[in-house]
Amino acid sequence: MLLKNALELSKSINEDRWIMYDAVQNKGIFDTEVRKISQQLNKKIIALQKMMNEMDPLP
Repeated sequence: MLLKNALELSKSINEDRWIMYDAVQNKGIFDTEVRKISQQLNKKIIALQKMMNEMDPLP
């Protein structure tokens, strides 16, 4: 179950990266939408890192 959630979250992160890339290309790096997407990405990346640590904690 944890692995499935991690894979789904990873897919979502990749999709958001492309959305952010497009937003930067169209609106510029300092646009508020780009900042919001970036913040969402950060939260998802942190959540994925936590999941990965639960699956294989470092000694």
